[in-house]
Amino acid sequence: MFTEYNDILKKIAEPPLWWDENRVPRYVEFAPQYIADIYSDEAALIEIACFGCLTIYKLACSMLHFEAAERAGLPVADSIRRGDLLLGDPPNPGCCGDGPSTGCYNLRVLEYWCRRNTRHDWTRDPSLEIDLPDKKTWRGARE
Repeated sequence: MFTEYNDILKKIAEPPLWWDENRVPRYVEFAPQYIADIYSDEAALIEIACFGCLTIYKLACSMLHFEAAERAGLPVADSIRRGDLLLGDPPNPGCCGDGPSTGCYNLRVLEYWCRRNTRHDWTRDPSLEIDLPDKKTWRGARE
């Protein structure tokens, strides 16, 4: 479960545009240089939905939560290809009682970026901007 960040959310009238890997609300357009893991060579913006209330979020994903041994490759890209991103709990804006600790549906990759041979230049790879397996079974429309 992640913290609610009431101090930020109550001061800014508009909703966050996306949430970083630590579920901190972000209010700028997504760009890979804004992710929490400054050492990452990958950044993705994933559309997810809370298991509890079905609220949709845009969530950053990087190598922050992958094992250090996997850093030699591109574990986010590999996980996207396999359809097994393990993103854990959704953000916690106080929208539902159970949601912040229930996990999330991984719906689709909105943006995928990587950098190789440099620490500065990011390249977008639209071939990995795909629907994820959860989207096929997700019942997001509220009855």
